[in-house]
Parts: sequence; structure tokens; C-alpha cells
Amino acid sequence: MTSDKQVQANRRNALKSTGPKTPEGKASARYNAMKHGLLSEEVLLPGEDEAALKELSELLRDELQPVGQMENLLVDRIVAAHWRLRRLGRVEAGIFAWEHYGELASRARSEAKRYGISKSSHDVPPELMAIIAEAQAAAGATIVDKQKHEEALSRAREMEAKQTTGSAALGRVFVRDSEKANTFSKLSRYESAIERSLY
Repeated sequence: MTSDKQVQANRRNALKSTGPKTPEGKASARYNAMKHGLLSEEVLLPGEDEAALKELSELLRDELQPVGQMENLLVDRIVAAHWRLRRLGRVEAGIFAWEHYGELASRARSEAKRYGISKSSHDVPPELMAIIAEAQAAAGATIVDKQKHEEALSRAREMEAKQTTGSAALGRVFVRDSEKANTFSKLSRYESAIERSLY
């Protein structure tokens, strides 16, 4: 149990807080702890389509025709739950996209390695081989087939770039938050909780 002395010290320290002061800073800081947004209090996250959310809200209000404050509150909850379920679908697609592009990038780097690495490096791990291949190519090392080597490296870079955009990036955030342990189980639990809230 916290002592009265500690409570007073905490209150004095809280007065010295250096949190955001401007409206812009406060608006930005509200998303600091957010990861994937499936459990966020905010319905609309940065990068999401505000017009689409507004359209969804209008369609549901027209269909449900709420009367009074309580029914309006319930429609707001339905809109929020429906929007989160849509986001959940993007997260799931993003997880697959992240893994898919990662696999394609790995294959392309392995292909580049075959065209650009000498036979003496066969004991080097595959992850390191791709780095060595690029370094050797940059240093002007002998490349077996320069055109195919460059094409493969180009494909690898393209796939790696795709991993950092759109739904793939959202999927990666969720995987990182799940610490790669039972990612789809966690996603399924979130879906069940959001659906219960909707119904």
C-alpha cells in the first residue's frame, strides 16, 4: 500500500510533468502507445479513410434509424465495432503479405547469390550470403551472370520495399506485438471480442 508521504510526493512530481502543451502535440501524443489499433479507443486511426468511416456511419444510421440518445449511442458502438472488424481483415491480409514478400525477397537473394558468389563460400549462412553477394558486386567481384544477378537483387529489393508499405506493414506491427507466438490465435481472439461487442 502506498503511504501518504509517497502519494504527496507523486502529486508534486505530477505537477512538474512535461507532457505536450499544444493542441497539435496533444493530438499527436494520443497515439503514442498504439500498436495495431484493434483495441484502440479511437475509431479512426492515422492513415485510415475518414470519408469511408463517415459513409459507413450514415448508412447504418439510415438503416437502423436510432431514436433518442441511447439508440444513437448503440449505433455509434455498432459503427466502431464494424470498422474494427474491417481493420482486422486488413491486419490478417497484412500478415500474409509480410510473410509472402519476405519469402519472395529471400528467394530472389538466394538466386542472386547463385550468380554472384564464388564456390568457396558454400559454408556461409544464406542470410549472410545475400549481403556478401551485394558487397562483392559493389566491389567489382567476378559475377557469373551480371544481368541475372542484378535482376535478382532488384526483385529482392522490390519485395523488401513492399514489406514496409500498406497492409504488409500493418501485419508486421501485429506480428511484432504478438511476439510471433500464436499470432493467428491472438487475431482470432480479438475478432471474437469485437464481434461480441458488435452483437
